[in-house]
Amino acid sequence: MNLKSVVNNKILGSISAFLVTLLFVLWEYFTGGVVSHNLLAREDMPAFSNWWGLLTVPLLFWISIYFINKRQGKGIESESTPEEYQNEVLKRFLAALSFGLLMSVLWEFNFQHILQYLILLPFVIAFFKPVHLPEYLMGFVLGMLFTFGGVLPVLFGVVLSILCFVINKVTRILRNFIA
Repeated sequence: MNLKSVVNNKILGSISAFLVTLLFVLWEYFTGGVVSHNLLAREDMPAFSNWWGLLTVPLLFWISIYFINKRQGKGIESESTPEEYQNEVLKRFLAALSFGLLMSVLWEFNFQHILQYLILLPFVIAFFKPVHLPEYLMGFVLGMLFTFGGVLPVLFGVVLSILCFVINKVTRILRNFIA
C-alpha cells in the first residue's frame, strides 16, 4: 500500500482523511477542549466547531478523488501512463499541502503581514497553471487542518479554487483570442 493507491481509492482516501482529522480533534479534546472558529475571525459571525471537520474533510476527499479519477478516465491529462498521472497528482497534492502548512505556520507565529501577501500567490499561479484542480484543494485543506479546523479551510479553499478557476479560464480565453 502506497500513497498513490490512496489517491485512486475514494474509500481509503476518505477514511485516511477522517483518521487524520480525528487525531487532530482528539488531540484538541484532551488538551483543553475542541476549538470553534468564527468566520472572518469575528465574534459576531457564526462559529464552527472542529468536530464538523469529521464530516467535511472526508466528504471533500471523497468528492475530490471522484473528480481526479474521472479526469484520469477521460484522458484529460497529457501524461501517457497511469503511473505518470498519479505522480503528477501526488506532486500537486504535496505542493498544496506545503502551501497550506506554510500558511498555518505563519498564522500560528503571528506573521500576518507576510500571510496577507502569500495568500495572493495562488491567484498569480492561476494565470499560468490550473491550480483549481481537486488535488490542490485536498492538500491545501489538509495543510490548514491543524490550525483552522475542518470547516474554514474547506470553505476558504473552495472559494479560492473557484476564483483561481475563473482566472485560469479567462486567461486561457484571452491567450487563444490574442494568438
